[in-house]
Amino acid sequence: MSTTEEIAFSIISLAGDGRAALTKALSAARNGDFGQAEALVKEADEKLLEAHRKQTEELLKKEADGLLKDPFNVLIAHAQDYVMTGMVMKEMTKEIINLYLQIKAK
Repeated sequence: MSTTEEIAFSIISLAGDGRAALTKALSAARNGDFGQAEALVKEADEKLLEAHRKQTEELLKKEADGLLKDPFNVLIAHAQDYVMTGMVMKEMTKEIINLYLQIKAK
């Protein structure tokens, strides 16, 4: 069984990869490569969903069931923050890409 720190680092890594893909997606859209931007948003979505799944299954459900052996700590709070900000960043990235598409269409 993984420790809470190992789970937290895994979540941080997945969410960080998702956020990095979103940053690349914005750059691709800015440069007019909307196909690449869409692929990167999809990649980010997969990473963020996996991070959210781990957060829910490995931490929250186990904590609720009394099965989590290690206590929650600042690292876990940081991991949860990374997931949530990544999800917000994904929604904003989609909106910005849409704006770039509208500007290009004019």
